[in-house]
Amino acid sequence: GRGIAMEFLPVFRHPRPNPKADPGDPPCRPRSDRRSRLALTLWLASILALPADPRPTLASPASSRTGAPGMLQPHTGSLLVDYYEAFLRDQDIESFRRNVSARYSEGTLARLLQSGEPQARRASVLALGLFGGFGSNAAVARALKDTDPTVRTLADNALWAIWFRADSAENNEALERVRASINRGRFDDAIEQADRLIARAPTFAEAYNQRAIAHFFQGRFAESAADCKRVLEHNPYHVGALSGMGQCQIRLGRRDDAIKTFRRALEIQPYNQGLRETIAELEAGDR
Repeated sequence: GRGIAMEFLPVFRHPRPNPKADPGDPPCRPRSDRRSRLALTLWLASILALPADPRPTLASPASSRTGAPGMLQPHTGSLLVDYYEAFLRDQDIESFRRNVSARYSEGTLARLLQSGEPQARRASVLALGLFGGFGSNAAVARALKDTDPTVRTLADNALWAIWFRADSAENNEALERVRASINRGRFDDAIEQADRLIARAPTFAEAYNQRAIAHFFQGRFAESAADCKRVLEHNPYHVGALSGMGQCQIRLGRRDDAIKTFRRALEIQPYNQGLRETIAELEAGDR
């Protein structure tokens, strides 16, 4: 094997908020299945291959795209695109991670994510999902507004990875144990573990989010909404917490607040048609 590390893939898939959902439905459902490394790689390759514009063909460093050989420098993004296209060809994610991290800083990747050509933006958000820290959170969240649907999909996945490794290695491992308890349906254990983690790391936004999920599964919607609020105090781009808060507000009979919450989420994800439809359904209830 190639030692493929895929932790940037989404840990939770938060479905479209449903104002008619059963009160027992969670705002973010844990993923309990573990795909094989090969299946994950193939899945990612298919996502990356989605065309926004006609994708350039694989080219050599001397191609017209990169210009003269002297232009093949990290700050131009040309080398990054070559690494990205090599990944699409070879499906070797570890090689992509190794090559990009050796040549590009997070700051450079964040800049290319905002201003580069589509292939460079895809490569940048993929790389930040693989090894970016919480300092890249805002830049990756802004990519949810990108005109390229592939960039948006990768940004959504990358954000969850960044959020789950946003603290110390010890605290990140503790967070994984909280998630594992939720996956097993051990919600009381998850809440106790999250309590201890939050006491040790009170600014770790994802710890509050995991506790919010456990509270939601128990039908404790007020407690879940309160934790979602704490998440957003530390991470205003957390679309999962906004989704969860909105669903809690629906179940607490606070429709107007839910509309405001989903509108706030839509500002971060303006291409999210599910959010638009949910807002429309909630607003239709006033008529």
